[in-house]
Amino acid sequence: MSLIDYMKGIEMRKNLALAAALMLAGCVSMGTNYDVAAVGRLQVGMTKAEVISLLGQPNQAVSNADGSERLVWVHSTGSMFGANARSVGLPFGPDGRLTDVPQRSP
Repeated sequence: MSLIDYMKGIEMRKNLALAAALMLAGCVSMGTNYDVAAVGRLQVGMTKAEVISLLGQPNQAVSNADGSERLVWVHSTGSMFGANARSVGLPFGPDGRLTDVPQRSP
């Protein structure tokens, strides 16, 4: 291998590394990256602690006057190629137990 071929190889690797760094620098992720499959395993009557252990910490908690609460998980990603967002809000009764689960798609 000649010195010129060696230098071309180094230059190509530097260009590839730079291109990869620029592509990754444009990626953004916000919120709690919860497991969508875990949402399908939720059951009415689960405690807040059980739900949080499956989904992670919620991004928002809304307390109601009757003692019930809604916990909300939101996750969004974006890059120069597009954006994606998903969210789930779950209602808990005054006893801290899940009162409803999202409908599963057929």
